[in-house]
Amino acid sequence: MDKKTGEIDRRTFLKSTLAAGAGLALTGVMGDMAWGKLQPQDEVANLSLSELAKMIQRGELTSKGLVEIYLDRIQKYDGTKGLNAYITVAGDSALKQAEQLDQMAKAGKFKGPLHGLPIAVKDNLDTKDIRTTGGSKILAEWKPGQDAHVVQKLRDAGAIILGKTNMHEFAFGITTNNTNYGPARNPYDRSRIPGGSSGGSGVAAAAGLCSGAIGTDTGGSVRIPAALCGVVGMKPTLGRVGRGGMMYLSFTRDVIGPITRTVPDAALILGAIAGREPKDPESSSKQIPNYLSCLKDGVRGKTFGIPRKLFCENIDPDTERVLEESIVAIKGLGGKVKDVEIKHMGIATPTGFNIVLAECIYLIEDYFKAFDPEATIEKYADQFGADVKPPIVGSKEKPVPGFVYAKSVRGDRNLMIKGFEESMTGLDALIMPTTPLPACKIGDDKDTELNGKKVDTFLTYIRNCDPVSVVGYPAITIPAGNSRDGLPIGLQIVARPWEECKLFGIANDFEKATKVRKAPKL
Repeated sequence: MDKKTGEIDRRTFLKSTLAAGAGLALTGVMGDMAWGKLQPQDEVANLSLSELAKMIQRGELTSKGLVEIYLDRIQKYDGTKGLNAYITVAGDSALKQAEQLDQMAKAGKFKGPLHGLPIAVKDNLDTKDIRTTGGSKILAEWKPGQDAHVVQKLRDAGAIILGKTNMHEFAFGITTNNTNYGPARNPYDRSRIPGGSSGGSGVAAAAGLCSGAIGTDTGGSVRIPAALCGVVGMKPTLGRVGRGGMMYLSFTRDVIGPITRTVPDAALILGAIAGREPKDPESSSKQIPNYLSCLKDGVRGKTFGIPRKLFCENIDPDTERVLEESIVAIKGLGGKVKDVEIKHMGIATPTGFNIVLAECIYLIEDYFKAFDPEATIEKYADQFGADVKPPIVGSKEKPVPGFVYAKSVRGDRNLMIKGFEESMTGLDALIMPTTPLPACKIGDDKDTELNGKKVDTFLTYIRNCDPVSVVGYPAITIPAGNSRDGLPIGLQIVARPWEECKLFGIANDFEKATKVRKAPKL
């Protein structure tokens, strides 16, 4: 309290209000955790989305109070000198949304399963009247006229859009060392990358700067930051989530998925955003399962394949240890594990690049025309960041030949799909490390060290995720352990198309049994 004015500062107000109003509920949720170990708002901020939803529905927490908690933490821990998870914080509009939703809650009316929950959205998804930069200075002042399909579905489910998260420019990278808005920083070690391209979403979810987050994934951009930041990342089947209003890189590979602190949270968000979108011809009209009901279908009785070749070769010793510990845990839960080989993976990298580089030059240029009808990549060539200019502008100057693109999409990609199909015969899922190593240092954009040797940073981090994206299969990454330095290590689980339900059940069982994740100490 200010002795001169007699006014209570916002942090003190939040602390006292929550302690009085939500203390009893939190005592039940948090078990024996003592209030003195953390400020009450920190405890609330790190609760699962599912727990927060129940508190709001029971009237034990207001949406406005929750938004204020996150805004307070963003002010304290984020910004360009902090974690730098957000490019834009939509504080005023979030508070207005919260007030409206609180009025509905008082009347006993709830919009949907995400009622009053503040969600962070990757900055390559359109948000009406909130700038959408794609991590680029080209779009620094761009405010779309309407929400992306996914953002509208979040709003329809009752979610509050808290802000737009930092990302690798145009989603073309895995470090989120953004040359325009600064690097996003890993909350477990601020000198290290959070992964990318959805790095800001991974940081925000892990550091308790939102209730949950949305990312996009072309070659690992949901799974890599989720793994490196110690949270859950779900890459759904290609077509499961409509992509209208997204800055595409590849219509053959792009998907949108949740990044959350728990598996049930990911199931809750995917259930809200899944579905067909008329503006996305690749989106599917398949029936959307009740993903929350899938959580009870665990590991027991299922058979898992470990593709040792490529996916488990030349990995960090800590990553290898965590993989073996995960195998023991899966067996302990009643699962069977055997080694398998996925054929045709030698063509994964060139196939993936031929597809993305051919499609992105059209898709990026097409998006530009929304704010500049005369836009071309050449017109804005000098404004691309130094790390993304060569592949994007270079692909326009010297595009992938049509016959090479056609062979990659229709021939090589189908060969890879055949390899996955054959390897999964008699299996329920594949398991592998999400990344070959934990988070590297910020600045290791071109190369980093793995097992005493310099390796290409981009190609190394996408190695286990990119093939899954090329074939369009669903995959989830979950916290599986930590390095000796305390850096998170993720386990990737891959299933057949449209088997997200199975992934949620397996991952939830593993998560409950291992209890690996611990919130970072900020």
